[in-house]
Amino acid sequence: AELLNKWAAASPEYTKDIMIRAAEYAVDAVEVFQSLKEAEGENREKYEHMYGQSLYWLGLNLATLCRLGGCEKWTAQEAYEHANNALSECQKLRANAEDQLRAEVIFAQGVLSFCKAEAVQAGFLRSTKMEKEALIERKFLQALRLFQHANQLWTGVYGEKHLETVKAITMIGTLLHKLQGPQAGMEWYRKELKIREELQGEMHPRTQQARRIYTTVLDAKLQAERKDAEISGEKDISADVADPNEDKAMNDEDE
Repeated sequence: AELLNKWAAASPEYTKDIMIRAAEYAVDAVEVFQSLKEAEGENREKYEHMYGQSLYWLGLNLATLCRLGGCEKWTAQEAYEHANNALSECQKLRANAEDQLRAEVIFAQGVLSFCKAEAVQAGFLRSTKMEKEALIERKFLQALRLFQHANQLWTGVYGEKHLETVKAITMIGTLLHKLQGPQAGMEWYRKELKIREELQGEMHPRTQQARRIYTTVLDAKLQAERKDAEISGEKDISADVADPNEDKAMNDEDE
């Protein structure tokens, strides 16, 4: 479940077939570790931890599947509900856990909020209690706050240059871009790229993906600045060109 999630994330776009298999493996893992953790023995604590991990991956994989529109086995709504239930259970298990484990759940809840907003925007989920655009913005803002919280916890434990922390950095950039425009996400895109280059190398798929996003946003920014400069220059030239009728009127007054 974890491997397929990371494989899909390294692609320019998530592949639905991969995410379906990832979710199915996560369901199997939840069932196995749930039965093992309920058995008496010295490994119970270990199995409870693995049960929490399997809930975490189930939540992430089903959230992504919701964003992609669901599948034959789970509709988008069912994928969202199962993901929400899994992450709620995981949160209960980790209520008194170390910061890095609590940050995982908070991050996954941010992913779920983000995926719900995307699914509503794409028409895979319906908004029944508020206007569509209001719900999308609300879920994006909720996701941003959760990613910022996860980033704070992970940074406190691991520092900024860590593969856990950079996941939150990636999503903060994405959310700021969506909510406030590309310029707002630029700093975070640049930060992600530098960290991935240092930790994963320039040829790693996630580094290349981060570079594509950063250069695309940067190119768009430079093009917009050039266009603004051209428009400003045209206005200046127009202002410098005298109106013949105005000159004639001034001459008549002089005479």
